[in-house]
Amino acid sequence: MYEVNSPSFLEIPASLVEQMLQKTSEIGEILQSSMQDINRKREKFRLQLEQIGLLDNDINFGNTKPLVSGGVDGAYAVDRLLGTDLLFAAAVGVEGINELENGKRIAPNHDVFVYPEKHNPENMISARAIMVEMEIKLAANAPYDIVYLDGSLTTALIHMYKAINFIENLNSKSSDKIKEDFKDFLISYKKILDLKDTYKYYLGIPKYTSRNDIGKNLHWPENYDDRAILTLILDPGEFTRPKLFTSEEGWHVRLPYENEELRVLMQQVISGIKNLSVIYYKPHPWCPALRIEIPSATAGDETKLNSILINIKNQCQTPSIMEPFPLYMADRIAKHMAPAIPAYKQIIMNQMTQLNDHNEKDIFFLMHSYRTEGGS
Repeated sequence: MYEVNSPSFLEIPASLVEQMLQKTSEIGEILQSSMQDINRKREKFRLQLEQIGLLDNDINFGNTKPLVSGGVDGAYAVDRLLGTDLLFAAAVGVEGINELENGKRIAPNHDVFVYPEKHNPENMISARAIMVEMEIKLAANAPYDIVYLDGSLTTALIHMYKAINFIENLNSKSSDKIKEDFKDFLISYKKILDLKDTYKYYLGIPKYTSRNDIGKNLHWPENYDDRAILTLILDPGEFTRPKLFTSEEGWHVRLPYENEELRVLMQQVISGIKNLSVIYYKPHPWCPALRIEIPSATAGDETKLNSILINIKNQCQTPSIMEPFPLYMADRIAKHMAPAIPAYKQIIMNQMTQLNDHNEKDIFFLMHSYRTEGGS
């Protein structure tokens, strides 16, 4: 129970805290009512899933090849300084819980971009696009059998659309970086979406989603997404059969510059996006239903599905971690990248002091952060 003098409320006026606390009962009643409504209709929802052939729990834990898994995540930030914006983007790949015969671990692999740019309120778009390019390239070349990507497999293309619109008439280091890496980004993205390697798997695992690809067809409550409802109605070990979810959406070719090779690659990426399938799987009683996005080549192969679900179950062994372990570790590293920027700037300030005649006060003003924005 929070009190007004709780550390979480120290910087907030007491009257504002009291006003916030007065609304807790109302909010609790709304959420409780929604949960009770879903629980009352639980058997009805489960029957609907069975009738359309989506509900299953038949996983074969027989002789399956041990798979090495890893997670890929990224972070981006824009530090608003007095005279410039400091753009930061990074991606990291981390090994999961693996039982390797030789006992060797795979060291984290990573990439980073840091550069000062002219003030622009939309520089976040560039920083995020660079992060996305790094994530996709890192994932496509990761030395793991199963690669978990933090987020939807559609997210990279959506963010890249925004970046292409932003950098169209922009001349900057970050825009040049996006254009230079765009071909490799598409090649890597195509590999993830249309993989020919029988023993390689790419999974998109979004933490947050508002999609209701199943619920909208079955007329489930609109105020909850599929993942929330399925968390309450699936039993441990149950999952939904693969279902296409992007085939009818408005994907289009959008390039940072005209190039026929890029156009063909983009069309191939869009074809892969349109053939993505989704599965919801509840591996343990302590886990929420996980949304798993997979390419069509994986969705249509029962052996591959079996291997994936077994690996996910093995990577969700800790009750306090509500996602596959490789993603948890990659996310922890990613979230510590942006908070490290102040220390990074201190090193820059020290170097500036040594390299020129400016006094420390001027350098402090130039490097002072007015606001830091970012995400992962």
